[in-house]
Amino acid sequence: MTSRSGTRPSADLLAAAADWLVRLEAAPGDQALGRAFRAWCAADPAHAAAFAEVRRSWLAVPEGLAAMAPPPRVVTRRPRRGRWAAGLTGLAVAAGLAVMLLPGLALRMTADAATGVGELRLVTLADGSRMRLAPLSAADMQLDGNHRRVILRRGEAFFDVVSDAGRPFVVQAGGVQVTVTGTGFEVDRDDDRVTVAVRSGTVRVEGPGVSAVQLSPGEIVEIAADGSAPIRGRIAPDAVALWQDGRLFVDGATVGEVVARLRAYTPGLIIVADDALADRQVTGLYDLRDPQAALSALMRAHGGRIRRVGTLLTILDGA
Repeated sequence: MTSRSGTRPSADLLAAAADWLVRLEAAPGDQALGRAFRAWCAADPAHAAAFAEVRRSWLAVPEGLAAMAPPPRVVTRRPRRGRWAAGLTGLAVAAGLAVMLLPGLALRMTADAATGVGELRLVTLADGSRMRLAPLSAADMQLDGNHRRVILRRGEAFFDVVSDAGRPFVVQAGGVQVTVTGTGFEVDRDDDRVTVAVRSGTVRVEGPGVSAVQLSPGEIVEIAADGSAPIRGRIAPDAVALWQDGRLFVDGATVGEVVARLRAYTPGLIIVADDALADRQVTGLYDLRDPQAALSALMRAHGGRIRRVGTLLTILDGA
């Protein structure tokens, strides 16, 4: 979101807006605070634009932050039924509903197996195969006498599959299907693409509109949701699913992509307020066991600066 002038709000302005949001959420019936906030918004159109961006990000916050956020305070005294009071009540109700009805939270409640922020989970399946879920991931299992199928609904998972030639093991991730008999491989699903990488054995990957791809150890393929041609590459087999050991290796990714990965390990919301910073390319190894240190190392190496607002909001911009 941009201000009326067409430029993105600065990190300082976003931090100020975030401070207002936190204070308003903590005291929805404070009329003096409401008047001060209206004056701040009226002082510059960019103030209102920055507040709108922070509020939009807050209402779209992932489940990890929602779980940590305090519930809206109940106001026992009857507030003045003015326009401002109604606005504050609406904001508090919207934030409360966002906490309760977030898609990520609903997915975690309905999936057979799911993880939260910074959480890894090892699941041993009925056939003896093992599935390890990365943070903010969810999957359903369908194993019976004739079929072995896992539906990866979100996130990343590494599979160590017990060989059974009579029952191929299938992982479904959106429109992409990965079929194996016995192997170790990773599947990573997000909104735009599915990536499959093989540590041992072989897998067959197929998706709508693309030809089937056979992968061997050290091979990786990325299949975009738009049906474009698969992108194949190579990776050291030992580097597949390094997140299991608390490490993240990237080669040629952008700062924005690395931050997106770190969000799954960081309680709270991270906003990259500088598009030029977000687009800078990154190559490096980061410690997922200490995501704040990883974020600091990322910013030092690429000329960025970190602004923290309380314990739940981090804003990044160019130095």
